[in-house]
Amino acid sequence: MPEDNNTSEREWVRRILIWTLPLDLGLLGLVAVILMGWELWTGIGLLIAGALGTLMVIGQHYRIGPDR
Repeated sequence: MPEDNNTSEREWVRRILIWTLPLDLGLLGLVAVILMGWELWTGIGLLIAGALGTLMVIGQHYRIGPDR
């Protein structure tokens, strides 16, 4: 039984990492924009796009949206 619990815990961690990947990339883009000295709005746009991407990935998983 402990192996089953460990497997489900690994699956949960993997799912969370996949779900947050767009947001993580948006944060990485924001940091890159700040370090390169570009306009801050570009980084904020990347962050917003990452958050929306995360919502889309979660919606696909739970089959939520207009096309379902």
